[in-house]
Amino acid sequence: MDAESIKRRDPYIFIKADDVFKNLDDPASGTKQPLKISCSDDDQLLGQAQNPVCKHGRIFRFDDNSLLHIQFIRPKIWRIRFNSQNSTPADFRDYNTRTLIQDTMTTLIETLDVFEQINWRVELIKDPAHQFYKLQSVLDPDDPINRRVCVELFIQRNPFKITAVRSVEVLPSPNPIPEFQINETSNGHANGNGVTRTKNTYKVVVWQTKEQALQYNNYAAVLSMEKASTAKYMGFGEQGGTHLFKDKTYMNYFNFDNMKYENIYNEGPRCDAEPLYHSEPYWIEVDGLPGYQSQVATFIDNYSHVCVDIGKKDASTLRVGTRFNTFQCIMAAGNNFKDVIYLYTSIAGGPKLKPRHILGYHQGCYGYDTQQKVVDVVDRYRQVDFPLDGMHIDVDMQDNYRTFTIDTREGKFPNPTQMFSSLRAKGVKCSTNITPYINSEPNNHYSTYNEGVQNNYFIKDRRDKDPTAPTAEQQRYLIYGNGNARLRNPNVDRPPYSHPDNYNFAEVFDSGKDFHGGVFYGWGNGNPGVYPNLNNKEVRKWWGAQYKYLFDCGLEFVWQDMTSPCMAEEYGDMKSFPFRLLLDSDGWSGDPKGQEQKKAIEIWALYSYNLHKATYHGLNYLDTRKGKRNFIIGRGSFAGSHRFAGLWTGDNSSTWDFLDISVAQVLALGLSGVTIAGADVGGFEPAPNENAFADPELVIRWYCAYSLLPWFRNHYSQKAGKQFQEPYKYEEYYQNNKDRMSEGERRIYGSVLPVCRYYIKLRYTLLQVMYDAMFENLINGLPIARTMVITDELDRSLFDDNKAYARSQYLVRNDILVAPALLKESVRNKRKVYLPYPNRWFTMNLRAENSKGVPLLPKISGGTYIDFDCHISNDDGHIPYITPMFIREGAIIPQINARDSVPDRTTNPNTPENPVTINIYPGKDNTYSMYLDDGVSRNSAPTSVYLSALPNSEADTPDGKYLSTRFGDPEAQSQFCNVVIKQKSWVTRNEDDSGIFTRRITITSPWDEYKEKVYQDIGDVYTVVIWHEVGTQLNSISVTPDTFHNTNDLKMRATIVTVPVRAAHTLKGVSFDVTHA
Repeated sequence: MDAESIKRRDPYIFIKADDVFKNLDDPASGTKQPLKISCSDDDQLLGQAQNPVCKHGRIFRFDDNSLLHIQFIRPKIWRIRFNSQNSTPADFRDYNTRTLIQDTMTTLIETLDVFEQINWRVELIKDPAHQFYKLQSVLDPDDPINRRVCVELFIQRNPFKITAVRSVEVLPSPNPIPEFQINETSNGHANGNGVTRTKNTYKVVVWQTKEQALQYNNYAAVLSMEKASTAKYMGFGEQGGTHLFKDKTYMNYFNFDNMKYENIYNEGPRCDAEPLYHSEPYWIEVDGLPGYQSQVATFIDNYSHVCVDIGKKDASTLRVGTRFNTFQCIMAAGNNFKDVIYLYTSIAGGPKLKPRHILGYHQGCYGYDTQQKVVDVVDRYRQVDFPLDGMHIDVDMQDNYRTFTIDTREGKFPNPTQMFSSLRAKGVKCSTNITPYINSEPNNHYSTYNEGVQNNYFIKDRRDKDPTAPTAEQQRYLIYGNGNARLRNPNVDRPPYSHPDNYNFAEVFDSGKDFHGGVFYGWGNGNPGVYPNLNNKEVRKWWGAQYKYLFDCGLEFVWQDMTSPCMAEEYGDMKSFPFRLLLDSDGWSGDPKGQEQKKAIEIWALYSYNLHKATYHGLNYLDTRKGKRNFIIGRGSFAGSHRFAGLWTGDNSSTWDFLDISVAQVLALGLSGVTIAGADVGGFEPAPNENAFADPELVIRWYCAYSLLPWFRNHYSQKAGKQFQEPYKYEEYYQNNKDRMSEGERRIYGSVLPVCRYYIKLRYTLLQVMYDAMFENLINGLPIARTMVITDELDRSLFDDNKAYARSQYLVRNDILVAPALLKESVRNKRKVYLPYPNRWFTMNLRAENSKGVPLLPKISGGTYIDFDCHISNDDGHIPYITPMFIREGAIIPQINARDSVPDRTTNPNTPENPVTINIYPGKDNTYSMYLDDGVSRNSAPTSVYLSALPNSEADTPDGKYLSTRFGDPEAQSQFCNVVIKQKSWVTRNEDDSGIFTRRITITSPWDEYKEKVYQDIGDVYTVVIWHEVGTQLNSISVTPDTFHNTNDLKMRATIVTVPVRAAHTLKGVSFDVTHA
């Protein structure tokens, strides 16, 4: 058999999910599908004692003698484990993967029990009729009064099936119940006795498998689950596709360098099935039980290739499979999104508090290849009055593509320390591209390479060879491109470097020498190199220390690129490691199998996970970073990496399809704890047939769409042919060419700078809202940007008729709705907007230019569709309407003045104050928590001392008080100020139907460990703007008590009250009433 045929039939190769399922379904494939299951006491023992994995679960035996482990991790989280290679119950070990936050499951459970302050156990009940076993999680199991069963898992014996049951409540009615108004003079019985309210709880099936749910062969395992006809599935990490809810599709999780999202299926970003840079096999089932508060999250904890079939073969079935190693499916059953996100991050960890400046505007380019270019870009942004916080310098800064170096030659980056310092003085913080590759060209001055060689820190070329292809000459590497699989011959194929790589593959193959790879950045750029063994703890620590030189020079954060690791396609499979290359498996200390090596394809995503981990911990140990929050923006990894880094969604291109999916990608990633995520705004690669720069209309729409999303970086490739993508460059092009443009072209080109600048400035005025959401994420787990199904779950149309709006509209925190136009004007000249029910909405009236806004337009009922005129124009009066934005009734929105950058008083103590304006909107009662700190220090992060002081209504449940500090930042000291703003409204009616409308505003500070520093940041007063609806009798407005200076601005239709910060920042705080007829 020839070498190519041997490679293609090797089981250790990438296979598309469609083919994986097809092969398993083939009767001739030898797939096993056990029928019956049993449970014996002997299988729960490890020697003479109980196996630790059986304390909260049991090991079951199938009729073909294979074994299944079912275990509760928390009362509402359970996992299912299967490995065809497990021959005895002892093969199920207590050790976790690196994704989970403790080394053993026993330790994880015990630690969380302390944090959550709960007492629970798991009970096994055997059905006397021998039809079922039942595993159930029980809270307070020995307390006859408080004992409560949380989840029951019925394991049907024949045919095998699992059914999960729990008690759930019905969703509350979206329509408010009429009640008598209770004001200061009413007694507590104003409403009479009324209908007695009881919790409507029902015992229901929340999840179940199919009968004979397990299929497996020597390598892969698949579990088939019931898919309810009403169920919707959302999440799935950064996967592309045209829908937020995925259905009738396959999914592949196999992270690799998939530029333009088209390598496997050749369908581009609109394809759900395409495996991308990041693997996050996590999703949430919603609306499986319409009318009930029930959601179930699924996480597949496996570093190899994860395949999903969402009703593609059978509309009533969801199948999930893992290609190699243990199949581990973790399920979390909750009431709502907050609940399931809590549950998931309790075991996978939560993100750390990020620096405030990462919410600002960032610029990057592959092609800023000199110090002068970098400085010029920053200066031009400042000249055109365009805020900028981050500058991302690509590998252009390196000395001959040597990671951790700077090319200090004249004409390149001759004085990096001075450059970083001068940019920092202008408010701009810098990152640079760090790739997990080390240039192996001999060089006496390259300490990273020389130390790595001396200490054996690089991955060795050892292979688990295919017995039918044991020689170097028989090796081939699999590459996909444009939907076609092809093979490379490493014996003769070499990257098209400017300086050829003439190494002898046969001399390195399976020799134990350092594995020989290399990066290729296109256009002849790149070099051969070696790879640090980041699956080794000692090497990870060494890797982290390599950042010292860059940060001593003044670097502020890290851009982690080529993470899988990506390499030239001539050096490995799928532009990464050869599938059969042996890698350390990075087991926990004490794990008897922890030092085993596995084939790269078996632990494919682990390397990139450990890369982010090594960098994050390394930065925390640098002397120059003591006490500071560190940030990494990474290109791809595996679930759980959100503990260490934010995520940008890889190398996209300047097409409308990429814009169209990019909002939904961010919303989906937020569901799994990825707080900071986003695409390269404007597109990295050129679009097909693009002439020198991205379509200016596309750039405008992308800026508008991302105006309030968490991560905003304009990033493009000059090396790929683009001349520019900075908004000011479009203005220069317009001024130089407008005489040759059509009227339509002049309108678009002339709008790029003013429109983009306006929406970036608007972003900066609302940074406090975004920061509050990021801070609050540590407490409640909710993302910064939220799909409407999170914020408006009572509007069930979002799961059906209006589900298309749930992917393209989003809310910042809870009350600012953004509905960007994602299509060209030639396709659709208006944006159809859906405003969720039942609340009412106001058209956005806040403005970017440091004004207090404009009067409110008439309110709009929820459930309404609006054809919004958002055409592009540089007319100052129309620019605020180019992106449809709305504010929920009753909203409380802090706003600050737009600055050139986010200040850092720890490095510039003379930064002027930026007062906060608190905008309060008419309508429903509301509470808003604002978090004030220095924006950069790790000691600002909340601790359990703060969280345990929260009332249950804010912590959600007793669990919530403790979950958010689960293994958080050890330097957290709660050094922040929490300001709580409340609005309560009522009307006092007279018998003639006239009435007095009252809005009580209260501002308090239940927690203040930021103390005097806060006055340097925001000054001495809050300006509180109480907006009034159309029709309000403005001449009847009064403010009581009249302690605080107040005015009624009739033109703005607002009451403006000035409140001393010192008075508000107390436990009692300040309170005043605004009344009108």
